[in-house]
Amino acid sequence: MRPWIGGLLAAWVGIVPACALAAGVATVQAGDRTLTVAFDGANARVDVSGFSQGYLLMRDDKLYSVMQAGGRPLVMDGSAVARLLGGGTIQVGPDMIRSLTRIEPTGARETIAGRAGAVYTVSYQDIQGRARTGRGVLGKQPEVRELTRALGRMALLLQAAAGQSPDGARQVLDALEEKGLGLLAYDTQFRVQQLETAPPAPGRLDLPAPPTQLPPELGQLLQGLRAK
Repeated sequence: MRPWIGGLLAAWVGIVPACALAAGVATVQAGDRTLTVAFDGANARVDVSGFSQGYLLMRDDKLYSVMQAGGRPLVMDGSAVARLLGGGTIQVGPDMIRSLTRIEPTGARETIAGRAGAVYTVSYQDIQGRARTGRGVLGKQPEVRELTRALGRMALLLQAAAGQSPDGARQVLDALEEKGLGLLAYDTQFRVQQLETAPPAPGRLDLPAPPTQLPPELGQLLQGLRAK
């Protein structure tokens, strides 16, 4: 489960309906990374711990990479960096979901980030065809559902940019949408630590500059970093 949301986003150092239910700002632990997620409708921003010079921005289901170059913001189509790196920073783990089997309630309850949730068993097949199960905590709160939508859409866009099949992740997101649920935690790999329902600060989800092509010097730098 980690690769389709948290892992795909942290590794950057038909999509579910985009109707807006809530806006907010969340802190999410995804593996060894901490994500700061600001979201409002079809727009979202993800800042990743350990990468202070840039962030991911989604506007109207288009993904952008925002970096600093010469003290100025540099905005690129999200697929540009993925193409340049050849998917090198978006690794396909052996536990990547290929197809969802079922999501079943266990009857247990747990509170995450101040939100009451129900514990579910998630069964799926990984990309090697092996049966796997995990433990997820799912909540019905509008802000939890909208946070899941935002991260899910960004993960699908990253997968598509990296040339990976989004089918498994889409099955999970569609199943959550059908059940009216959002993701609060999954095993030790994903956990919402804090979730505020106040809208993001004005301008936080705006493009800081018009999108541009990847400068040759920056492309050479990124290629050099990839080779190390």
